[in-house]
Amino acid sequence: MKNINKASILRSLIKSSPLTKAEIASRTQLTFVTVSNLLTELVEEGLVQELGYAESNGGRKPVLFGINSSAYVFLGVDVQVEKLVCVLTDFQCKVLDSRTELINVRQGPDSVIRQIRILVDRILNENNVEFKRIGGIGASTPGPIDDKTGVIISPPNMPGWKNVPFRDMLQHEFQVACHLEKDANAAALGESRFGTGAGIQHLIYIIIDVGIGGGIIINGEVYRGFLNGAGEIGHISIDVNGTECNCGTWGCLEAMASRAVIEKKIAQEFGYPVPFDKILELSAQGDNTVNEHLAQAGSYLGVAIANLCNIFNPEMVILGGDIATRCDVYFEHARQTAKRRILPDFSHRIKIERAKLGELSGAIGAAVFAFEKMFHDITSL
Repeated sequence: MKNINKASILRSLIKSSPLTKAEIASRTQLTFVTVSNLLTELVEEGLVQELGYAESNGGRKPVLFGINSSAYVFLGVDVQVEKLVCVLTDFQCKVLDSRTELINVRQGPDSVIRQIRILVDRILNENNVEFKRIGGIGASTPGPIDDKTGVIISPPNMPGWKNVPFRDMLQHEFQVACHLEKDANAAALGESRFGTGAGIQHLIYIIIDVGIGGGIIINGEVYRGFLNGAGEIGHISIDVNGTECNCGTWGCLEAMASRAVIEKKIAQEFGYPVPFDKILELSAQGDNTVNEHLAQAGSYLGVAIANLCNIFNPEMVILGGDIATRCDVYFEHARQTAKRRILPDFSHRIKIERAKLGELSGAIGAAVFAFEKMFHDITSL
């Protein structure tokens, strides 16, 4: 019971800080004496600190308490098909620093682990953070994964990455608690805690990149489904007679609306590869050929969004990835198509927004997973 009460106090302080003993007692429904005794223990353990005094209503000024944000740090590592994103956060998951580095996943898991080690050592050294302060490392990767065993099963866009024990590989390298999460789940959590969806209890996050993935938040928590398989939004069937997808079937959203597909179609039109930034530039300049492909792909995404909204009835849908956050034509066609196809009673109330955290969303979410796992452990002893 003591640790349950400690967890309640810590949650209150994480949510709103600083607070007096009386305010904590009111929010947690614990007695003043219980709060006082447990705060003394939490201060001794280094998890909570005194932050001065509140105004007095008569008598002595009450002490203010808050989370000791420097008690631990957490690392979030987002392994993407083309790059590695790493964030360093404090004990309240506030981002202290971040780094991004290009990678080639075709070189295999061992190579990526080595690059993660180099990146982590660099970010720790440049922020004068001792290794012993790491409370945990969260890693996000494309799915499907087995979150219980920490194994990457077989991501369609990462050839050779089949049944990779990635969590164990990280723990062997760093000798600290490590956790593995699907990339879109991590990004959904990051956006729901600190991004566009902050405070939203029911949301769907869709990331559009080389492939397309999704994360579903229900009642403020990630919905995983059976065998952690929920959220494979890129493999919603849009056209039963459509293009073959990397997953082996046909007409998937990923095969019709992903960045990789758009780049391929535009290259076929132009007769040579066009860099992604150049595609965005041409779109902004009003190039009809480019915008025709972007509009069509965005409309396909809009159909998928409408289907998801009619099934899950979320408060908000968040679109992440460079093509959704930086290209107006793609985003607006997705949004408008979805609005036309969502049931009328809900269409005007369900918000469709762009992600706020950019390329950091997955890494921040991974750090949040590591934080929440440690938080659960230290309050369950």
